[in-house]
Order: sequence, then C-alpha cells, then structure tokens
Amino acid sequence: MMFGTVPTSIPQIIMAGNWLLEGDFKIKWERLRSNRIFWLLIAFYGLHLLGMAYTSQLQSGLDDLRNKLPLLILPLLFFSTKPLSPKEFRTLFFFFFGAVLLSSFFCFAVYAGFTKKVVLDVRQASIFMSHIRFSLFIAFAICGMLYFLYRETSPALRLLFAVGCAWLFFFMYRLEMATGFVCLLIVVSLLLLVYSMLRFRKGISLAIVGMFACLCVIAAYYAAKGLHMYDPVAGQPANKLRHATAGGRLYLQDTLFGLAENGNLITVNINDTELKKEWEQKSALSYGGKDRKGNQLRFTIIRYLASKGLNKDSAAIHALSDADIHNIEKGVSNVHYAQQTGLVTRWHELIWEYTKYRRGENPSGHTLMMRLEFWKTACYIIRGHPWFGVGTGDIQASFNAAYVSLDSRLAPEWRLRCHNQYLAVGVAFGLCGLAFFLVYLFLPAIRLRRTLHLLYWPFFLIALLSFLTEDTLETQSGVTFFIFFQALFLWLASVKNTRPQRS
Repeated sequence: MMFGTVPTSIPQIIMAGNWLLEGDFKIKWERLRSNRIFWLLIAFYGLHLLGMAYTSQLQSGLDDLRNKLPLLILPLLFFSTKPLSPKEFRTLFFFFFGAVLLSSFFCFAVYAGFTKKVVLDVRQASIFMSHIRFSLFIAFAICGMLYFLYRETSPALRLLFAVGCAWLFFFMYRLEMATGFVCLLIVVSLLLLVYSMLRFRKGISLAIVGMFACLCVIAAYYAAKGLHMYDPVAGQPANKLRHATAGGRLYLQDTLFGLAENGNLITVNINDTELKKEWEQKSALSYGGKDRKGNQLRFTIIRYLASKGLNKDSAAIHALSDADIHNIEKGVSNVHYAQQTGLVTRWHELIWEYTKYRRGENPSGHTLMMRLEFWKTACYIIRGHPWFGVGTGDIQASFNAAYVSLDSRLAPEWRLRCHNQYLAVGVAFGLCGLAFFLVYLFLPAIRLRRTLHLLYWPFFLIALLSFLTEDTLETQSGVTFFIFFQALFLWLASVKNTRPQRS
C-alpha cells in the first residue's frame, strides 16, 4: 500500500491466488455463512453493483468497480481465514510501521533534493500517492506506535517507537500534511479525554476536560484572529499614496484591492516599467512570467516588496539582497515567510485563500476554497436525484453538467468531484445509499465494541474525519487503506475467543 498502485494490487492478487490454492472451501464457507459483519461489508460493494443498473456511463462505472475491488476481496480473504494470533497481529503492525517509515525516508530524500525530481511544491515530494492519503497512513502509524510504546516492555523497542513517532511528526510538519496533522490532533485529543474519564476520578477527569476546552478556545481565538492577517494597518508609512518615483515616473494606485502584507497595502505605489527593467537585470525569470510555484511573478514581487514596507519601483528592487531575489523566485510572497516552513506556511496559504474567496474572487487552484464549490455542487446534484442518486459511473458527468448549470467560477481544469466521501456516496446512490453507508460504518463498531482491538478506534476516527474533506474511497490507495484495516479489525473482533487481541 505504501509504494504505489502496482505494489498495492499485486499482493492482493497473490493473496487471492493463495486462497484458491489452499482449498478447504467448505470450511471457508462455514466461516462466512453466519458472519453478519462480513455480509454487511461486502454489501457496500453490492451497492455499487446495483448502481450500475441505472448508470449512463458504463465504462466509468466499470472503472469504479475495478478500483473498489478491495471492498470485496479483502473481507472475503480475511473473514474466511483462521484469525491471526496476537503475535502475528503484532508482527503485521511492525511491518506496517516499517513501511510507513521507509516510504517517508524516500519522500524526504525527494523533498531535500537528493534526487533529480524538481519539487516546486513540498506536497509533490509524496511520490507514491497523494500527500493527503499518505498523511492518513502516517497519522494512524503514529497512533499505533504510541500504543505499542505504551504496551511494550523492551527498552529498545520503546526507544525505536519514540524515535519513529518524533520523525513522523517532523515529516508531517515539514511536508505541510495539514489533513493528517489535524486528524491526528483531534483523534489523540479525543482518545486522551476518553481515557482520562475512564481511568481517573471524576474531579481529575473534569479538570482535564476543562483544560482541553480552554486550549480549544485559545486555538479558536488565534485562528479567528488570523483571518484578518491580510488587512491593512492604519498609519503605516508604506500606505501613503505617492505621486511619482525618484526617476519621475508616475505610480499606479489601486486602492480598491485593499489587501496588505504585514499591514502594508499591496497594490499601491507601483511602477511596472521600473520594476520590470530592474528585476530582469537581477533575475533570469521574466517579470511577466511565473515564479517557481506557478504564481504570477509580478504579483509575488509586489507582495514581497509590500511585506518589507517598500514602494514598488526600481529603487526597491535594487535594495533587495540576493536572498530576497531567491525567495521571490521560489514563490515566497512575504519576507517573514522565508524562514517559515511546514504547517505554518500552509496556514498562511489557507488564510490567503480564504481572504480572496471572502472577497468573491475565483477559487480555482485554492484547495480549501475549491472544496466549498465542490460541496455546493454535490448538494445541487443530490437535490436533483435525492433518493437513489445518479448511479455508479455518472458522478463526474453529473458534476460537469452541474458546473455548467450553476455557472461555476471554477476553471474547467478544476471542475473536480466531491472531495467528501459522504457527499460522493450521496451523489452516486442518493439519500438511501448514504443512509446505508452510515449503517455500514457505524453498525459494526457498535456491535463489536467490546471485542474490537484498541487500535481500531484511532483508525476509525481518522477514516471518518478524512471522509469530510476527501473522497477517500474513490482512489485505490484510499480504498485499500480503509478496507484493509477495517476488515482486519472487524474480522478479528467478530471471531470468538479474540479477547486477547485487546491486550
């Protein structure tokens, strides 16, 4: 699962071949026949088969069925097989941790420039799968390592898990894996709260809950405060409108744009003639072209100059150091961002996206704001097909038509699907399908809650949270991640005499 599509598919084919060669089909059938959890799991794949009956895009539907074959194959293989022993279960997770760590080492080597791959965006360093999918693996691996760090008695293993957790935390931070980081933060906080309520006296539990509540309030306060980080500050010298440059050329003054860097208005005191001439004497990048992040270079330059409190003219460019020129070429838009990396940088980008979206600008290319457009479009489609949806293969075609009907501001290349698994199921199978999907998710957890391994709960919460911002089950890496661990935990919990698995 950790190293791309082909390495994900081949082991499943080998496992299926081994299952067939093993025989003992009568025993396997007996294991499956009376296991209601198994039938519920494969019924979700059956829903996709049923959706083929009224899809108009047959090939897209077949492609979807092929991508989601793990929803059928892995439960069949697991539930018809003798359950793992505690030692085998432990070994399996140790291999999982090792695979996550190894994949992170490869990706960090790409990020650090040890390969020939040019990385213009740190998220491109996730070379085996989407950085968001990878962040889910990492979040769950950290939870697993923390569990074994607590349970293991070997000092060497505990040290290894502690170092592994520290490395993966650092890796997620540097590669701006916001989705996985937020999922991990929420899951660990919730589990710690539940653990404290179960293990400590009521007074201590209430104190811990109160502490977490205070931290949430503080975080919300600073998050809300950050929403105005691009507002201008009255009285800044750089915001004074000037008539002409030192060379006598008139400044362009755009006071309607209104956004600022470090309180300094971006689109005032601009002379493009001087900027272009002086910039192209200092850099090989064309003033009218793009920076290395793909943004308009002119706008990156004037944002950077504004962040330093400078006018936008030849004198300002001349005053820039070689480090400043290099920063601008890389797409750094604020002098203070040059030394910031990881999630801090990503936070600034999200606030910038939100600020522009709030002003009614086109959200194309902005990951968070585009999701609002995706979700609005998905809800529009569901309203048109409320009960049974559009069918297994018609999701993209329905989105394409809905974008036209809604006169969407998104550019054609950004007119994508839901990026929300709950809405994706609602679009494909309607409210009836969505209701079944929720039963599919929650009923096994409720029925088997007393025998499920403790690691199931962080996995389950991470999956549920990821479904809010990603259509996780619509890609092979995502669906394999989900059903592998979902089927594994439910298989072990549904078989009698599996209580030792909770240890």
